Amino acid sequence: MVTGGFDAAQHRVLRAVVKTLEDPAGRLINDSSRDLWRQMVHQHILALTPSGFSVARQEFVSTVYGCAVVEDGMDRLVEATCLVTPVLEPALLLLLAEWKARLAFPGPDWEPLRHVLDVAVAEFGALVDLATDGLAPLPEHCATPWEAFVHLADHNGRPGELLPAMAFLEYVSHCTEVAAGIGELRTWNDYFAQLWDLSEPLATLRTGLRDNAGPDAEQAGDQAPAPGGSSRPLIRIYVKVEPDRTPHAGAGKRRPVRAQRYFVSACVKYTDSNALQRDPHTEPGEPVTKSQLPLVVAELLTHMTQLRHSRAENAALEIFLPAELLTEPVEWWDRDPSLGFPNALLSRYREILLHSLERVQRPTFHNAWRARWAHWRAGEGPGQMYECAPDTLTDAEHLALMDAKIGRDDDVVGMVLSRPPHRDSELGLRELSLALDLGVPVVVYHRADPASAAFRSIIRESLANDGLASLPERAQQWKSDLVVRTTAVTGASAAQDRDVDAIRSMSMIWDDPEHLLEGGQNAPATFVGGTE
Repeated sequence: MVTGGFDAAQHRVLRAVVKTLEDPAGRLINDSSRDLWRQMVHQHILALTPSGFSVARQEFVSTVYGCAVVEDGMDRLVEATCLVTPVLEPALLLLLAEWKARLAFPGPDWEPLRHVLDVAVAEFGALVDLATDGLAPLPEHCATPWEAFVHLADHNGRPGELLPAMAFLEYVSHCTEVAAGIGELRTWNDYFAQLWDLSEPLATLRTGLRDNAGPDAEQAGDQAPAPGGSSRPLIRIYVKVEPDRTPHAGAGKRRPVRAQRYFVSACVKYTDSNALQRDPHTEPGEPVTKSQLPLVVAELLTHMTQLRHSRAENAALEIFLPAELLTEPVEWWDRDPSLGFPNALLSRYREILLHSLERVQRPTFHNAWRARWAHWRAGEGPGQMYECAPDTLTDAEHLALMDAKIGRDDDVVGMVLSRPPHRDSELGLRELSLALDLGVPVVVYHRADPASAAFRSIIRESLANDGLASLPERAQQWKSDLVVRTTAVTGASAAQDRDVDAIRSMSMIWDDPEHLLEGGQNAPATFVGGTE
């Protein structure tokens, strides 16, 4: 017997069963049909005490709620009903699956989960096969991921492995149609993984899917993962900050000294169009000074938020910066300075990626860049990070040694600079220039100081635990943790107080040539333009 009362989710299912029985198509509201139905129900459920009602709904309510407290009572009720009126079978089977799913996953309200999953997703049946190793085919009546989830909820997994329904949620979370609700899916799985001691298999699957760019990568052998994963946000906003190269007025010693100014522009790429979308309000206006950039970018992004007000997708922000601005704390800029409190851009955007404006604009950099990235993507190398360490060498000796080591090692796809690429730190700029020349696509550095032991330790731990492909996501998570005043570092060791500055000041250039250069006139590079 099922004991105890029903929760809100169970009541919703039971009321839906009653409503289905009242459907005129089933003809159970007719006395003669209901007499046969009553007879079949009581033959299937001997423990159910017969009750006669003159009003059909009253009998349906009494019978449904009576069956709900009998072990396997709802299964037998659906079986008996479908014998009498097969037309109700599809609806009743789905409701029965929901009933059994709630018994399997009791506790948290699942309406937010239903909202995320009750959408059309192409070919989600293949994800069911992946989640179950092909052992639980999807019934024909399942038309959405929600219906697939409740179907799988009653299936057990192998000892020590993730339950099929939970595995399915991880796979489907990488589908673009549900990307906006990935937080709900992960919160659900995290709760039950902790409850049932399944955190380890959950973490293993989640890391594997992230590093291998989604479920299809299981057939991709040992190929290098697509950094950023297939959970990348649907809407991608590209912002370009380009130096004003207009010659100054005057000549010789009388030429006035003027602060460097910059043009700011933006475009967007939506999920339902490969084209880059431009808007007159996001085209370059008057050039602005470095100190004005945070406000100008905030105003531009506010306008772009208004343009996409009718969309539910998450957004990523990709910013192209010249070398002299790569130490700007862009992710910490306020998205609305008028609020009067810190409101960092990273709280709004799921990804914030920095790109080298010079690299994208200069075709002379592209061959080495493409070659090194392709070597990694093809699985021909592990994707190594080179740490720049001058030690007792002169700058020239240090750079020459780097040139020799990295130039002959195609496995190097990342560099940790010894100094920030800042005008006050010439060595950092020279190391960055070497990275561009040799085609190293990932460059990590501390914005203000030489790379400290704490800074390097954090990078090493993340690489050891999650690999280079996960570094952007990890960095974003660490910084988001700082926003809410916590020192937890997801996917690595817990951050100590000494690590706070290292995390806050961490910056990273993440230049993916496949993303930035491919796609013809729709590639972001066409928006960035060129200097050669």
